[in-house]
Amino acid sequence: MSTFTTNETPRWKTALNMVINPGEVVKSQMSRVPWPFSILVSGLSFALFFLQTGLDMLRSGQIEMVSVVFITLLGLLYGTAGIALLAVLVWALSQAGERGYNIGWAISAFALGYSATLVYALTGILFSVALGWKTAVAFGVTGVLWALRPTLFTIKQMSGDRTAFSVAMSTLCGAILLLGWSLLGRLAG
Repeated sequence: MSTFTTNETPRWKTALNMVINPGEVVKSQMSRVPWPFSILVSGLSFALFFLQTGLDMLRSGQIEMVSVVFITLLGLLYGTAGIALLAVLVWALSQAGERGYNIGWAISAFALGYSATLVYALTGILFSVALGWKTAVAFGVTGVLWALRPTLFTIKQMSGDRTAFSVAMSTLCGAILLLGWSLLGRLAG
């Protein structure tokens, strides 16, 4: 399968547009992005974010290299299965099915929202490896927080423009993701 068909935006470009203009992507382009592509974006985002965490912990002597690999794999699982489960939960709570949004659309929109996290995580890995910086908080957490904007637009779209509901659910999603990251980091360490 090619990355685009005639008169369609390439998937990688849609992912980058999600960083710049998530509202427009959610409204007009999400139906053309299959959820497996989007879940790859969030999976890689969280794998790199958790890798940063592992490298930070390795540098401070808290864990060994085998634990860094374990944390990275946890991040991949968290960014795929965890994001998919969170998307399904919010899809159900927002009654998006009644508005014509299927579960695949919700998973795709949620997962692709982590495009900014992927950019931040890649940058963080570069600074971590090249300069030896501890980057999980500065780049990883910041990337997750940037993803709350696309999450807000996705929930707003699914819920029929219910702003208060969308803000509350986006905040809850961010809190769940950061709390989970913290707990999984401690578990691995």
